[in-house]
Amino acid sequence: MLTAILLCGSLTVQAQEEEPSLVVTEGTIQVLKQKGKTGTVEFDYDHAKVGDLTAMNISNETLLEFLEKNDDKAFRKWSKYKEEGKETFIDRWNDEKKKCVKLIEDGPADYNIKVKADYIDTGNAGAATWSWNRRDGGIMITGTLEVFDANGTSVCKVKINRYRGRASRPFDFAAPFSRRVELFHKGLARDLLILILG
Repeated sequence: MLTAILLCGSLTVQAQEEEPSLVVTEGTIQVLKQKGKTGTVEFDYDHAKVGDLTAMNISNETLLEFLEKNDDKAFRKWSKYKEEGKETFIDRWNDEKKKCVKLIEDGPADYNIKVKADYIDTGNAGAATWSWNRRDGGIMITGTLEVFDANGTSVCKVKINRYRGRASRPFDFAAPFSRRVELFHKGLARDLLILILG
């Protein structure tokens, strides 16, 4: 019993010390809660350092270097995966277009959202396949999200702290990198909307 109490106490302290994964550090994210406005979104992952973000064990390899060395298929199709991830993000975001800025693929817009990963964990297909938790094995990033207005002025900054996306859907029996990329973007859009809409 004493061991269980001490273990629970330790987990509680860790939970209290763990910073939320999305934290507004400047401005207000509610700037994106505007009907009739448009926005674009960009994702910058290519030069993020790869590692195990749970253990905070980071290598000197960039994501592109890591993929070229360890996953030839993902390296060759990375541009396609990125584009599909962006489309998934936009589709999920625009589910709320009546309440928030509507995202468009490109062109002049009222706002531009830039997501930059400094560190990235590519996740693990094995953990994603066998865990009951759909986020286990998912892609995780640490970095920043910044919102710019049409004049290029920064109006909001969000710190991204070890944000983990979903790795698989219920009853998935495989969680390849391409699916983890897609579900990461879907989850990020959903969680940002929760932050915006309260």
